[in-house]
Amino acid sequence: MRFFSSFARHHLRSIASRHLAPVAFKAWLLLALVTGGMGSVHAATVVQMATGSNSSAAVLSDGTLWTWGNGRYGQLGTGSTVSADKPVQIGSGFAQVAVGDLHMVGLKTDGTLWMWGVVGTARAQELAVTQPVQVGSGFAQLMTSETARKTDGSFWYWDNMKNLFNGNAGSDGILDRAPPGYRQMVSGRNNALFLLEDGAIRSVFLNVYSGDLFINPGWQGGYGNAGPVDRGFVQLALGSRSAAGVKEDGTLWQWKEREAPVLVGGGYRQVAKGSSHTVALKADGTAWAWGSNDKGQLGNGTQSNTEIPQPLGAGYAQVAASYSHSLALTTDGTLLAWGNNDYGQLGVGPVGPSQPAPVRVVFEGAGASGLGTMVAIGTRTRLTLTAYVEIQPEHLATGAKGNPYLVAITPDGTMYTYAVPNFDRLNPANPLAWADRLQNTSTVLFLNQDMTHLSGTAFFIGYGLGATTAESLGEMLNSFRYKRVYDIQ
Repeated sequence: MRFFSSFARHHLRSIASRHLAPVAFKAWLLLALVTGGMGSVHAATVVQMATGSNSSAAVLSDGTLWTWGNGRYGQLGTGSTVSADKPVQIGSGFAQVAVGDLHMVGLKTDGTLWMWGVVGTARAQELAVTQPVQVGSGFAQLMTSETARKTDGSFWYWDNMKNLFNGNAGSDGILDRAPPGYRQMVSGRNNALFLLEDGAIRSVFLNVYSGDLFINPGWQGGYGNAGPVDRGFVQLALGSRSAAGVKEDGTLWQWKEREAPVLVGGGYRQVAKGSSHTVALKADGTAWAWGSNDKGQLGNGTQSNTEIPQPLGAGYAQVAASYSHSLALTTDGTLLAWGNNDYGQLGVGPVGPSQPAPVRVVFEGAGASGLGTMVAIGTRTRLTLTAYVEIQPEHLATGAKGNPYLVAITPDGTMYTYAVPNFDRLNPANPLAWADRLQNTSTVLFLNQDMTHLSGTAFFIGYGLGATTAESLGEMLNSFRYKRVYDIQ
């Protein structure tokens, strides 16, 4: 057997040639596969996004969840600790996502709460996984990367927030329940702000609950003190040494260290803070940014600092910021990113160069209907390819027999099929067995391999129903249950 005959000299042949065999297809079938399996590359739009210190995530209109940036602690949820400079899909059925320093958390449409990466307190590590795992159910809203609200109105928290809050009213696994009366909690490494249901602010530092106050004289660090701004807040944001809040009347207030709060302006509905910069969204859809700009995190095309809010344009629906980068979602579902890109947290390509002006984040393959995807991490000379197969719910429910397939088409039109029961890693020493029952599955096909000599090869993924390999392959092709998921550039 042979692997992509036109590239026989490539070293991957020794790994894959024993498992990939050419399949004879009619010319019309080849045409149907190439044209019918393309999928809609940009049909799905972004509906919600979030960012952390060096990684980001987004939920698309089809419910798929995409992550990118630093993956050292498994926080991308790809099943590995490999980083990604462009979005990769890790799941479906999601409604919200939030990003912490070392972990991410997602809320599915069925109310289940999922986490991945490293989650823990100063006393113990409570979770360390590289793929999403369910940690709770019955949730209605994901507030931050450390807090969420259930359908019964109860407020729950985890991770670093446990170090900063003493009000535990119950536990469920790694989740703790707060007593009634809390609307929002935001935290830094050693400090947090709590927004009460009546719009008042409370603060905490190093696990010392401050009480119902607006100026905390015992807080020597100072940052986060709300000052004499009364009640009426609806949303808070906390930076490294400053904080900000939006009130019911649309006024935006900002304070830092031991200084008195300053009224920034009116007409606002959301504020986000990085380490030392602020991005805010007004009710009219205009976005504004100010503060430090050494990495271009203000998005105005310069690297000049300013304390005066600078306009970023109109048509925005959501803003996010962390450390030295920013993200913004437009009303048409387009995601823009700018600022520091040391870990690929912008999702716009090669790690390193900062982006002083907004750049569009592209979700390659987004919108193709179900069946799964191929996640590519790295460059062509050092590429990791992971195949994901998603079985349609009706076939999962009935326990249908069948087989998933990976089909590759080389630039000269030669086609190869790789029938696998579990998408096991390509391993000549481990013969493949027949899968009696279809199930959602994934595997790393190539790990950090040089794929240069396979440039132009297109990969398709799908599955067929049947009691034998041949029967399921024919059924997949006849029912067009496949899609094009990746091209080696």
